[in-house]
Amino acid sequence: MDRSGSGQGTAARLGGVWLLERDGALRELAEGLASAAAGSGRLVLLAGEAGVGKTSVVRRFGAAAPGGPRVLVGACEPLSSPRPLGPLLDMLPRLGAGARDALARVGQGAPAGELFDRVLADLAAADRPTVLVFEDVHWADEATLDLVRFLARRLTRLPVLFVVTHRDDEISRTHPLAALLGDLAGLPGIARVSLDRLSRAAVAELAAVAELAAGYRADVDELFEVTAGNPFFVVEVLATLPEQLPATVRAAVRGRLAQLSAAGVEVLEALAVLAEPATPDVVAALVGDARTGLSDAVDLGLLTAAGRHVAFRHELTRMAVLDEVPPPRRVELHRAVLDELLRDDVPEDRLARVVHHAEQAGADQALLEYAPRAARCAAALGAHREAVAHFRRALALADALPVDERVALLQGACFECLLTGDLHSRMEYRRQLLDLHRLAGDLLAEGDSLRWLSQDHFAAARTQLARAYGLEAVRVLTQLPPGPSLARAYAHLAELSFFNHEVESALRYAERAAALTERLALPELAARVRYFAVATRMLRSDEGWAELHDARRAAMATGSLEHGLYLTIASPNLAAARHDPVRALTLLDEADQFVRAHDMPAGRLSISSCRSHVLMQCGQWAAAEAAASATLADPRTVPALGVLPMSVLGLLRARRGESGCWSVLDEAMATEAEPSVPRLGLLFEARAEAAWLAGDDRRAVAEARRGLGGATPTEDRWQAGALACWIFRAGGQPPDVPVAEPYAREIAGDWAGAARAYEARGLPYEAALARLGGDVDALRAALSVLDRLDAAPAAARARERLRALGERRGTRARWSSTRHNPYGLTSRQLQVHALLGEGLSNAEIAARLVLSRNTVNHHVAAVLAKLDVSSRTEAVRKLS
Repeated sequence: MDRSGSGQGTAARLGGVWLLERDGALRELAEGLASAAAGSGRLVLLAGEAGVGKTSVVRRFGAAAPGGPRVLVGACEPLSSPRPLGPLLDMLPRLGAGARDALARVGQGAPAGELFDRVLADLAAADRPTVLVFEDVHWADEATLDLVRFLARRLTRLPVLFVVTHRDDEISRTHPLAALLGDLAGLPGIARVSLDRLSRAAVAELAAVAELAAGYRADVDELFEVTAGNPFFVVEVLATLPEQLPATVRAAVRGRLAQLSAAGVEVLEALAVLAEPATPDVVAALVGDARTGLSDAVDLGLLTAAGRHVAFRHELTRMAVLDEVPPPRRVELHRAVLDELLRDDVPEDRLARVVHHAEQAGADQALLEYAPRAARCAAALGAHREAVAHFRRALALADALPVDERVALLQGACFECLLTGDLHSRMEYRRQLLDLHRLAGDLLAEGDSLRWLSQDHFAAARTQLARAYGLEAVRVLTQLPPGPSLARAYAHLAELSFFNHEVESALRYAERAAALTERLALPELAARVRYFAVATRMLRSDEGWAELHDARRAAMATGSLEHGLYLTIASPNLAAARHDPVRALTLLDEADQFVRAHDMPAGRLSISSCRSHVLMQCGQWAAAEAAASATLADPRTVPALGVLPMSVLGLLRARRGESGCWSVLDEAMATEAEPSVPRLGLLFEARAEAAWLAGDDRRAVAEARRGLGGATPTEDRWQAGALACWIFRAGGQPPDVPVAEPYAREIAGDWAGAARAYEARGLPYEAALARLGGDVDALRAALSVLDRLDAAPAAARARERLRALGERRGTRARWSSTRHNPYGLTSRQLQVHALLGEGLSNAEIAARLVLSRNTVNHHVAAVLAKLDVSSRTEAVRKLS
């Protein structure tokens, strides 16, 4: 059979006309556009594996969208460091002049928020609904993800259908997109659409089309097995028309390359390295016979022509072609592309491409010149992770640069690492800066670097080194006339002492810092120093909340978002540490409103972490577990921030009698390089309680004593009281330490007074534990609370005490959690069911609950089986 040119017709028919089993996705998009036309915008998260047809669905919908909306499409690309705001740059020519002017101003130092506001204004002012498409956001830079987050929070009042496509099989727990998806989870107006692979029937239909186009009949069963129903793979395999089906799509692409002329292969290789659509003139600058090669590749269906540009029909094709390019030829092509990019002045939106090709070509001089420019451009647009990557490339080659240029690079890298939370890199760059400042004899810069290193080491849980660096900073800076740097160094030592619960030291340094801030007129720092001075005195007293509020308000009045955010988040954490969940919940809501109002999603991690602790204190254990799991699943969570949610998860497992509590608690302890008692207050409490619940009183006493007698013993009456009380409950003799009222009453044997004091603070579990030392009525009251909380081990202790008092009624253990509902779902399956109700995919549920995807798959299957339903939607309805 003559098959010359037959691949062209097959690929065109299959890839361009037929779109099978996508009616549900198209219907969701149509409903979203109708809502947007009515003034209530929607966000559609369109997910699926590579090659499943996300782009085809979007293009089909855009071409046939009813009402003639404005369609704006932009894409992210697989560069070594993505273009900042790549999708927005793609569509910028079609946006208003205001957005273009704002972008130019951002490049000159204006805040990125101004650009976001102008984009929002353009979308709001359009004379018709807008379909806004960001493709392949799994490759997005940080600024693009921030723009998605910014628009998503405001969509419900915009005439916009916002479609965001991504590969859900490439989103790990630590992927930046995972954090965005978590942030969007609770917002209104969001639809999640996941494209599945094709069924065997759809594959058979495509095979029939191929037979009509080329007269070649494929074995449908073999075709379905080889491609697993992936639409792209099906099209590529059918387009080769082989005697035998290839085992992989790469083999299929190889088969089609074999049909190309030498000129066509050269064109494909150049475009594969270029990694973006290109005009024929650009291709001609890279290869010899571009006209013939382009014609051959388009005719064979490997490339598509749209307007003046040609591009690969699919990214998977480009990657398969790139894999076939010999390494020397690849370097040669990267060099050619780089030369072409550098022929004229490089605009800012091309800097990332210059760096990408310079790195691949091994062009160190170009990399050293353009990487810092790309870093500064990325930073200005809010793409801080990309800025760090560019600075890192430049610093790897910077040894021969003058000291002042190396200092500038290191300072830029340190600042961007601060914004991205890259603690390890930041400390390394700070140490290099310190060496350079000492070499130059710059005492002021040396002192500032020492203070920053102290802050970084405290964040890394290296308390002793943090103190050493902080004291050294003060020693260096006191050799100079008093200035703002010395004030900041004193303020930092005051905070460091506060977090270590060293009251006298904290107050001493706060007094020195306060004197300097007044003398030097530093109102924002003065408010922060005042806040921590009050917080320090509260370690020994219950008074001071009004003063704290005034100090926080004064900090925000200065316009300093940095200090305002820090103190706003510090307040609920302080309330939680003082076992005051009622106050803490109000403060958490205020903090959440603050970070949302100022678009500070990173601050939500601290809020979520604290909320998990507070919800557990309130007795809302399922919500506490969900908050803790979400915090740990977020890729922005640094180890020190993970201690609290890990303590919550481990303690909840112990309280429910579940396995695995000690593995979590041990992991939390291992995150601290230098375990500090004040920093690990809840963890020491959790470890003592877990041992007590397991019946190991000796270990409970040991864990509590370890918490009370470490290298930096706590002066906090609440933390000391909780630990001393665990020694008492486990039968030990509590040491003579300052103890808050509820614990003091319980240790003194006043179980009734202790229970009332706990309840007054909103601590139902602690009140129930206090009543375990009481009479029959008290024990029955405790048992009622413990059963409601599903606190099986503590409830067993209550029943044991009742039996010891001669009681038999009500001492039989309750049924397990599988009998808490008529369908026999376990507590974990109930959690999974609740997340199904939120519309989360299995991958998103796995990230939220910190479980493997296979485990979640098993849970979902079990839920469907127990509810006797065949779909997730039916499962949600059945228990709704």
